[in-house]
Amino acid sequence: MYNFFQPLWFWALLFIPLIVLYDIWSYKKFTPKITFSNLAVIKLFQRRNSFLRFLPSILKSLIVIFIVIALSRPRHTLERREHTTFGIDIALVIDISGSMQAVDFRPNNRMQVAKNVVQNFVNNRTDDRFAVVTFGTYAYSLVPLTGDFNTINTIIGNIQADPEGQTAIGNGIAIGAARLKDSPAQSRIIILLTDGVNNAGQIDPITATELARTFGIKVYAIGIGSRGQVDFPYQHPIFGTQYRKVNIDMDIDALHKIAEIGGTGRAAIASNTEQLQEIFNEIDRLEKTEIKSNVHYEHKELFIYFLYIAASLLFLLILTRSVFRITLP
Repeated sequence: MYNFFQPLWFWALLFIPLIVLYDIWSYKKFTPKITFSNLAVIKLFQRRNSFLRFLPSILKSLIVIFIVIALSRPRHTLERREHTTFGIDIALVIDISGSMQAVDFRPNNRMQVAKNVVQNFVNNRTDDRFAVVTFGTYAYSLVPLTGDFNTINTIIGNIQADPEGQTAIGNGIAIGAARLKDSPAQSRIIILLTDGVNNAGQIDPITATELARTFGIKVYAIGIGSRGQVDFPYQHPIFGTQYRKVNIDMDIDALHKIAEIGGTGRAAIASNTEQLQEIFNEIDRLEKTEIKSNVHYEHKELFIYFLYIAASLLFLLILTRSVFRITLP
């Protein structure tokens, strides 16, 4: 950011018209002291000298302008912020089981809609850190806690549903808790996003949630998808991708239990994109932390450069008067 520390000096620019008017008056007042019998000599001299007679006025005006700019103290200001408190640390625990391919959020499937909404949520919380965990048959930590939003969004954008994957909800919660348990943040939360029933993994979801709660970690449980029969893609050997109706179960009671133990009340269920977006908007409203920061300003003075320019123009003015401009006696 560029600014002027003493901008009142710019009022001095009002003297520039006075300089120009004085030079014009001086030029008109001038009368030759020697009489020439041959006027052709005078006319030739005037043609050669027509531009040069205005050059001193231009140079003096520029000198005044750059001196005034220097006196106004131009400077480049850098703002540096030092956070004195941490924001919220959030573990995004996302289901990538085969059922996330269901296309009941047309034109997209559950996986794509979940990624889009989660990325919007991440981009709106620039003071927080995020970890990303996915779970199907197994649970994986894709991103440790970080504030690198480019990396977070890239990883989330590359997540794909595993066509053969089962649903290890408990393992996903446990790994999310492991990422958060040593965090110094004032608030730590897990956002669980799933569409199925726990049918894989070594840890029961309730046990994993109780473990998270012992570390002071809250757990939001979100169920995504419609209940009953939904369109599910399959590959036809001739016609390519086709859809058929399948029944996908969701253990809503278990999700409510996870949310209750996790300290967030009841689970939220989204059967369309708008509902899912509203759920994340509500979490965004509920999970707010005041960020205190110290602001430091560093100033780099720039006036010296304008003084250099003014000095160069002054030298050119002297050179013009003594060498290039020839005046009549």
